[in-house]
Amino acid sequence: MTDDELLAALGEAVAERSAVSERRREAARSAYTWRSVDQELAELLHDSALDAGAAVRSSADVPRSISFGRSGLTLEIEVEGDSVLGEVVGEGAASDPTQPTTVTLLRPGGDERQVETDAAGFFRLPDIGPGPTRFIVERAGWTLTTPWVTL
Repeated sequence: MTDDELLAALGEAVAERSAVSERRREAARSAYTWRSVDQELAELLHDSALDAGAAVRSSADVPRSISFGRSGLTLEIEVEGDSVLGEVVGEGAASDPTQPTTVTLLRPGGDERQVETDAAGFFRLPDIGPGPTRFIVERAGWTLTTPWVTL
């Protein structure tokens, strides 16, 4: 292909850009972000609901504890009644306590609740009902995204 042919092909591609709807562009961007989702998800470190005998002995009166970790960040949560109490713990570059930390709770359908941690990394989300949930923690350029868990 000559330089003139290449420039002509690029010109056609640029001209076609206006023919692609914004909805399709957004869908393409969203699909592209999923290319490495398995590598980006935090690892489930502990879930008290999965402990041996938890299904037999569990009751609504006993808090459930869940821990996730990735990229120097650990998210520890405790589900008690309709509240989620949590702590974000950092290691290495993710441990800078001067950096604000945001915790976002996501639900299917786009429901979202967001809270900033206090100086020690603690947070509380009240009035959280049962159902599929995902957490996203952001601190100093580090992100921890949990897999879906049913609360």
